[in-house]
Amino acid sequence: MISIAEKLTCVKCGRTKGEKEFFKMRTGNRCDICKSCLTEHIDNNKPETFKWILEKFNIPYIEKIWFDYCNRILQQKGPAAFGPASVIGQYIRSMNMDQYREYTYADSDRLNFEAKKKEQEAAAKREQMFNPEKEAELKAKLESGEISQAEYNTLSSTTYTAPAEEEPRIKNYFMEYEINENDIADKLTDEDRLYLISKWGIHYRPSEWVTMEKMYNRYAEEYELTIDREETLKKICKVSLKADQAVDAGDTMTAKNYMNMLDSLRKSAKFTEAQNKEEEVREYDTIGELVALCEREGGIIEQFRMDSDEYPQDKIDLTIKDLQAYNRNLVVNELGLGDLIESYIQKLERAEQSDQDMLDGLITTDEEEKEQLLTDQEAEDFQKFLESELEEEAEQLLHSIGEE
Repeated sequence: MISIAEKLTCVKCGRTKGEKEFFKMRTGNRCDICKSCLTEHIDNNKPETFKWILEKFNIPYIEKIWFDYCNRILQQKGPAAFGPASVIGQYIRSMNMDQYREYTYADSDRLNFEAKKKEQEAAAKREQMFNPEKEAELKAKLESGEISQAEYNTLSSTTYTAPAEEEPRIKNYFMEYEINENDIADKLTDEDRLYLISKWGIHYRPSEWVTMEKMYNRYAEEYELTIDREETLKKICKVSLKADQAVDAGDTMTAKNYMNMLDSLRKSAKFTEAQNKEEEVREYDTIGELVALCEREGGIIEQFRMDSDEYPQDKIDLTIKDLQAYNRNLVVNELGLGDLIESYIQKLERAEQSDQDMLDGLITTDEEEKEQLLTDQEAEDFQKFLESELEEEAEQLLHSIGEE
């Protein structure tokens, strides 16, 4: 872990960072401005944007070495990795090597002049060594198949690529790229530029502004945007741009991280196709949503009548209806409960009929036997007693299975 003593505070952003976040100067001290702030406005094709840093570090600006690093980064990593901080760090380290340590920023013009002079002298020597007859002979051998193309390129002076020619080729690449950016910037009005800067920030090129703005507008046309969704959509556009640049540069690991971040942002803001389809078919099932609908659309909700049993009004009605259907199925269809109840009712009816027959058998016309028989009132009381007993047993049975 880095201790407090090994941390420095940037004079630009005021943040305290580890000392490795600050370039080391020739004096052995660290720069008082962190790397992020120091390289924020560097354009690798415009020396005026970074020469003041070299002067601050008191190291020379050697144009050929600078563009050699530019060309190497472009060939190895591509334009997506060619950012403000992509060259300056390597260049500072190279200028701290022993072969350049004795030179200071004041030696820049002299070193560049001497480098160009050496290139001109080398070009002059190659021109003096040019032999038309030898070149014609080599050309004839190549056409006749006596020598290969590789051998011809090696022996011929016309196929030599001089260092003096490499620098314009690199500069032409930057010039072409810069012209395209300038063409886009020229088409933007001051209001457009101010709007894009306030929306996306100053750390993007005009073409990147346009790319993110187009993507933002496409989402805005398809989805309803809230404040939170707008902020998330801006991040989606930025991350999508970085992911494309990482893919173009062949940096699969960085591209994968950006794609995971992009997927997470899209899901959190419900910008996926599945979530969009779900919102389109979803009905309003809460009072809050109905109130929001009325406030948004205006007017009142149209009144209509419908059968609550056939068309449930809300989720509570659906739940009640499901419970009723479940209980009915449980009583009627499960475990033969319906048959059991029907059989019990038949038994009650047979018991009542049997009691009635028994009473009828006890009653005779013989006057002497009448005195020994139950009176009509006693028989009626006995009948009621039996009926009450049967009803009580039936109620207990129904209660035990959940029916009244």
